[in-house]
Amino acid sequence: MKLFKLMAIALVAICGLNSCSEDCNHNYIEVDYSKKLAGTWTCIEPENEYAEALVINDDGSVTSIGVFDGEFWEKKGSIKVKDNKMTLSYEDGDYLETRFEMVEGIAFALVDDYLDVRYNYYYCENDLADEIVGMWVCHDAPTANGDIMTVQTYKENGKATYTGFGSYVDEFLVNDETNYKVVGDILFYELPQDMLPEGVRPYIIKRLTYAPDGNAYGDIIVQKSQRFNDGKVVEVASSMLRVKQGLNPTGKVYGYSSAYIPYAKGTDEDFKILGHTFNMANIKASDFDVIFGADLYCIELNANSIKHKFRPNGQDIEVETPITVEGNKVTLDMSAINPACRNVEMYMFQDKDDSQLHIYMPTSSFVNYFANLGIPDLIAEGKLDPTDTDAVAKVYADMEARVESINLSFVMKAIEEIK
Repeated sequence: MKLFKLMAIALVAICGLNSCSEDCNHNYIEVDYSKKLAGTWTCIEPENEYAEALVINDDGSVTSIGVFDGEFWEKKGSIKVKDNKMTLSYEDGDYLETRFEMVEGIAFALVDDYLDVRYNYYYCENDLADEIVGMWVCHDAPTANGDIMTVQTYKENGKATYTGFGSYVDEFLVNDETNYKVVGDILFYELPQDMLPEGVRPYIIKRLTYAPDGNAYGDIIVQKSQRFNDGKVVEVASSMLRVKQGLNPTGKVYGYSSAYIPYAKGTDEDFKILGHTFNMANIKASDFDVIFGADLYCIELNANSIKHKFRPNGQDIEVETPITVEGNKVTLDMSAINPACRNVEMYMFQDKDDSQLHIYMPTSSFVNYFANLGIPDLIAEGKLDPTDTDAVAKVYADMEARVESINLSFVMKAIEEIK
């Protein structure tokens, strides 16, 4: 509990607190709060980059879990409360006496009058450690370039995986594994140490709010993080929807709903996909609204294939592509349809009722998928001989040269949901 570093300096100056009732002007009320403290209490103080959860038992034993100045700790000790004084003593030798205020069942505060420091701890009626276990998709994870899609999986063994844009490394991560811990309503999330840039704090702290069946598609967890910037606290919130670990490909038909593409880098060069012009220097989500909203009628997800149903120029076209499903990774065997095409790996996630399908493509998937879409037109126009391996390779090399990086995701909705 590194709060000691911030407050212990002033203990002597504030009357030692043992004689404070004699030497200071605090009005102490003789109330026994010791039996009212059992439970989990959490504190986040962004100004001091401090977060702590106190798990207090009926017998006065306490466990402190927290982060301060980039250091994580978990330790045991004991707690005593008499009148307006709290005493915390830990097995590692840390010891603190400080003024204590409480609103029963809601919050308590540790107050250092000398330093004018106040740490507020809020009561957690429900511990969310079990509720967070599972896979979650988020479409409003904020970045400097807008909201992005992320997929986060929290396992019972304290491991977590992340798929999406990692702003701290400025690149896209797929199933990147790290450690986490949830106590009460606080998430302690450890950034991967092997790729952490110098000067970046190794922990992200978020306060969680859980809503079972929070919307029509299932459970929701809202994550709120706070940081102190330019003298004020800035809060960032995003919501996660629980999705299935593994797909349910039973012939459900999905229509295009929306695309997310806030982050992309590439060359300022026009190129065409299914007759539509794109440019990586200014590519945006509405470009995909045009191509998929107008031309891609729907997809049908089966156990061994995906049927793409197009309507370019009012003509119905159906293409069935074999797939291999491993958990949430789906490999499209597009070479089975056209030997000149490459296979594409992407990630798909469904909500509890299979009413939404979330699709995530990292950069390599984008390159192969959209280069594949251009192959049939080039062949039909006589611009590509599919047996010329060098010419085919150049199509993909040209696309790779255009695309430095991109974060692309789609939301598809079951046809009955759209209607």
